[in-house]
Order: sequence, then C-alpha cells, then structure tokens
Amino acid sequence: DPDGNVRYMGANPNNYVSFNNELWRIIGVFDVASTDGGPTEKRLKIIRDEPISNIQWDSGNVNDWTTASLQEYLNGEYYNSLTNKYQELIGDTYWNLGGTADYTSAFTGFVSSFYHYERGTTTPSGIPSGWVGKIGLMYPSDYGYATSGGSTTNRKSCLVTGMTNWNSTNYSDCKNNDYLYNSSFYQWTITPLCDDSNHAFVVINSGYVSDYLVKRSQTSRPVLYLKPDTTITGGEGTSENPFTFG
Repeated sequence: DPDGNVRYMGANPNNYVSFNNELWRIIGVFDVASTDGGPTEKRLKIIRDEPISNIQWDSGNVNDWTTASLQEYLNGEYYNSLTNKYQELIGDTYWNLGGTADYTSAFTGFVSSFYHYERGTTTPSGIPSGWVGKIGLMYPSDYGYATSGGSTTNRKSCLVTGMTNWNSTNYSDCKNNDYLYNSSFYQWTITPLCDDSNHAFVVINSGYVSDYLVKRSQTSRPVLYLKPDTTITGGEGTSENPFTFG
C-alpha cells in the first residue's frame, strides 16, 4: 500500500491462523503505534474468518467509534471471552478514524483514496480522528487492497475503479479475487461517513462499499494487531493447517 505495508491478496491465500482456537486470517504486516504519535513497530494484523452475530455499530445511532456500542462490546465482553493466552498476544493500537463524505465520483472511491481518508483528520463534527484500543474492525482500504484482480480486470484496474462499482459484472474479478469478500453477509468497517453523524462504511454482500445507518444490525469481523514480539511457531497457513502463534 502507499506506506509499504505488506498485505495478503487473492481469492484464498494461505494466510489462515489459529487464534483463540478459531480460524483467523492475516491481513498483513503494518507499521503501527500503540499511542497517538508514538513510535511505530511492525505488527501482524489479523481478522476473524467467521463473523460474530448481527450487532449494531452503535445503538445510540452516532458514528463515533470511541463511544460506539460495538466498540465497547468488542473491547469488553468479547475481549473477556478470549482465553488468557490470546489476550496476552493483543497489543494496544492507535486506530485512525478519519472518514469522508465524498466517495462516489471519479477517483474519490479508489482504494488509495479511502486509505488517505482513513488516515486523515476529517471526521463528523466533534468526533475524534483516532482511538487507542485492542479490537476494532477492518478499513474499507483493507478490503480493497486484498484483491488480486483476475484475467478480465487485473489488480491495477481494480485499484483505479471506485469500490462503489465493484458489484458491477464488469468488475466482478475485483471482489471474486478478494479473500475478505463474502457474499453471505454485510461487513461493518471502522470508518465513519463524514457528512452524516449516523452512518459508517460497510462492505455490501454484493461486493461494493457503501455507507449504512449505524443503528442497524449487521455482521462484524473483529480485527486486532498482535504484539510485535509475537512469532509464528508452526503451521502452513492453510485452513487445514493454519499458522500458530507464540
């Protein structure tokens, strides 16, 4: 991606890991900080392969992740349900909470455009542009950069096609060669829509990115960054023999 973070891509790469005795997947290796403005370290970013049950992004209908009911659930009840061994592998992380109001025209919906929005300071009025916590959600750009494209639409073409159009039959190679895509459910992201305090971005089950009312219930896939001293201790990264951690 623009900052040189290394990511897995494709329809089904060997990026499976066993975490909390469940299948998760490695999104990539990222330079992230544990505090706002703190030093960065390279850390593995992983996402749960199966979603958790339908849940509102925020029951109060406000797209502020720092106070969102989903955030509180993931970092409270859900985190506490993990075994101690795996809790100890999760590091505090500074999560960027920038967003946008313009993503449906020309280049504004490109994957790289979302990557820029997410790391910017544009937010709904009065909402912080960052948050420190353990468990979040994927970004729209995580979904976008995970595509490898295909024979009709290659990866380069996918990355310069607005993600609002990825449900088009002309660009089906983009979603169909993206391991983060799932046709069975919507997926919340952590990123807010900035001209409306009630919407956040979501990956629709037909493959495109849109915004959605945060008080509606959708599926969520927890995302976290492992501590920098975490190592892969075994496995091959396949779903049958996933990587293990120590």
